Amino acid sequence: MSRAFPDYYQFGHPTRIVAGRGMIEGAGFEFMKEGATRPLVVTDAGLRATGLVEKAEAGIAGGGLEVAGVFDDVPQDSSTATVEACAAAAKETGADSFLALGGGSVIDTAKTATIVFTHGGSLLDYEGLYTLPRGNEGMGAPAPVAPLACIPTTAGTGSEVSFGAVIRDPEQQIKVMIGDFPLFPRLAILDPESTATLPAHIAAATGMDAMTHAIEGFTSNEGSPHGEAFALHALRMMRDNLHVAVEDPSNEDARGNMLIAASQAIVPGAGATVALGAVHSMSHAAGARYGVPHGVANAINLPHVIRWNCAGGPEIADRYREIAGLLGAESGGSDEEVGDSLAAWVASLTGSMGLPRRLSEAGVPEAGIPDLVEGAMGDGCSLTNARELEPEDFEELYKAAL
Repeated sequence: MSRAFPDYYQFGHPTRIVAGRGMIEGAGFEFMKEGATRPLVVTDAGLRATGLVEKAEAGIAGGGLEVAGVFDDVPQDSSTATVEACAAAAKETGADSFLALGGGSVIDTAKTATIVFTHGGSLLDYEGLYTLPRGNEGMGAPAPVAPLACIPTTAGTGSEVSFGAVIRDPEQQIKVMIGDFPLFPRLAILDPESTATLPAHIAAATGMDAMTHAIEGFTSNEGSPHGEAFALHALRMMRDNLHVAVEDPSNEDARGNMLIAASQAIVPGAGATVALGAVHSMSHAAGARYGVPHGVANAINLPHVIRWNCAGGPEIADRYREIAGLLGAESGGSDEEVGDSLAAWVASLTGSMGLPRRLSEAGVPEAGIPDLVEGAMGDGCSLTNARELEPEDFEELYKAAL
């Protein structure tokens, strides 16, 4: 479909991506090119048992770099306190850079730790977009942060190539969003070996996170022609590889392709303009208040937001119609019919991979809806949803998803 020439958008994708088999072994050689000499490895305790941490350390040393230490205290849903502890560990060990080995929580911890490590203060000092120190009275180029390399162990968040990070603040029970150009990692290493031991339910949930990025990025009111290209190809790759990667972990091609798809899917959603939508607003609130894993929440909320957005008029519905055709869902009929068709396709995929299909199954009580609505309305992703939302709209969506 033809698009009008946009009045304005910006696009950035400066992360250098190295993809292929055996790339973990070359981590040090590649990270050396980005100015690292003594990286702190950031990971979680669960990955210790897989042997990946040791392989990454060997890869760092093999490139002539020295491992400053390993910080493995990152929880499933990282917090502001964890970020500041990670930054403190980097200073204590004499690190000059960070290498994140893990999923989105690990990568976002390392990304935001680079800010505190480099510029000091508290992480909350930098909440929001374009908040890092800048020259020329705040109008110039942002000051750089310590070099960061990422080896994602899930094919989901795409944080290894995005300029944003989301961290939980337990005291306020919110997800803190930070985005700025220096947070683009210098290097992303996509090696299918990194997802070889990923449990099927996590592969499914993180895959649905990636699919949500691509769908919301393509339909967002802040989308761009550059971002659309990434989103559509990411969806093609997920259509062909997600279910296979979940059902058959031995399929290295499918797992490797999902890593690439996830890294493409985030670009329209958080490349240089955060362009996501109501699914993420709802899921951030559910994660902050009830600990619902982000990918699971996205998988549950996505069909309901698709239906609601498609009722917003043909200009919006036609974007979903294009996605439906690409994924193999029925793309004809009225705007409401295409919304129902695509929503049903997504819900069927979610169910076929064994994920919950209701928020109540993930521990969200009906009594929590007012707090969730408040959280979603305050989330920045609401501003870039395809269709403008009021509190009563979020209430309707949460009730439908419950």
